[in-house]
Amino acid sequence: MNTKLVNYVVKSLIEKNISITAAESLTGGLFQSEITSVPGSSDIFTGGFVTYADAVKTQLLDVPAPLIQQYGVVSYEVAIAMAQGAQKKLHTDLAVSFTGAAGPAGLEGETAGTAWIGINFQGQTDAYDLHHPELARNDFREACCEFAFQKISDQIL
Repeated sequence: MNTKLVNYVVKSLIEKNISITAAESLTGGLFQSEITSVPGSSDIFTGGFVTYADAVKTQLLDVPAPLIQQYGVVSYEVAIAMAQGAQKKLHTDLAVSFTGAAGPAGLEGETAGTAWIGINFQGQTDAYDLHHPELARNDFREACCEFAFQKISDQIL
């Protein structure tokens, strides 16, 4: 993980008083762990979600089960719904979501090393696909988190 990038993003969020949350599936809390590794992060981070199972995405984030059934959990639509659900539940300025197949096996016809990362900032939401089938499971999970920190740096800060 690029600790300089993580520190820059979290410290910038603190300086700008931009609150953040996350809804993680394939990353299993890694993104939130990176946020809380920075001193002072409690000023902008009160909590988040690890929603590994589809039913938990529905239960905690209000992701509609029919949406998951129609598009699959590894999709733009589910990443968007996860980010919006997390933002709505915790009333933050910024919410990031992660859904995908870390490996070693694929998921729902998607190859391992495929993810969608949703970013909701002040009512605007988008999602980005990431494909790195060459990476090992944990390397891909870290790449997803780093991608999100970079997007926040580029687009919000």
